[in-house]
Amino acid sequence: MQDKKRSIQIIKNIAYYSITLLLLFVIAVSLFIPNGLVKVFGVGWYRVVSESMEPLIMTGDYIVVTNDVDVDNFKDGDIIIFQTHFYNRQVGTYVRDVVTHHFYGLDEAGYVLTYPHSQYQLDPENRRLDEWKVSDDEVYRLKQSDIIGRHVSTIKVSYVTAFLTSPYGVAVIVINSVLIVGLIIIFQYDKYKKQEQIKNDALDTKPDSLDESDSDDVEKMDE
Repeated sequence: MQDKKRSIQIIKNIAYYSITLLLLFVIAVSLFIPNGLVKVFGVGWYRVVSESMEPLIMTGDYIVVTNDVDVDNFKDGDIIIFQTHFYNRQVGTYVRDVVTHHFYGLDEAGYVLTYPHSQYQLDPENRRLDEWKVSDDEVYRLKQSDIIGRHVSTIKVSYVTAFLTSPYGVAVIVINSVLIVGLIIIFQYDKYKKQEQIKNDALDTKPDSLDESDSDDVEKMDE
């Protein structure tokens, strides 16, 4: 029985520390490796910070991206995520950052052509394609190696906000919070019981301060 309890406790400890290490690893990858989630796990997410894909993808929405960078798999209109150089009006300078736009095709030299969502409904020959720049005088031509992946789904912030503020969403948050706190309490309680059991086992195996043989020796010394 004692071995069974010890085995269950070991399994719980392994599960707890495995999940903790996995979460720490995911956080470290997302913080210290550029586009690390997509590169390491094959899937990741990005927050859209511009309005160039509205109303299909709104500013603030989150997009789920898979590590699909083979242009042979893309067709006109697919949404791809890539890194490029452009003028950022918010900071007032040219930057290199992640962009989400529609894929158009490749030019004769093999560079990638893209366009914002405002051009999506137009005939292909009438679309105004993106022009990326490193500076006012230097054009940047988007390479296939700049592609991070393909858009697979969008998490609408408006839907998430509406859900979280609804009675059902509040109930889900409360229930999950209680469950998480409960699991932590159970884990800590099991740990405490294990420590108490170890103490009790140590006391049970500790020899008496004066056993029978010691008592006989004392009596003989008295004689």
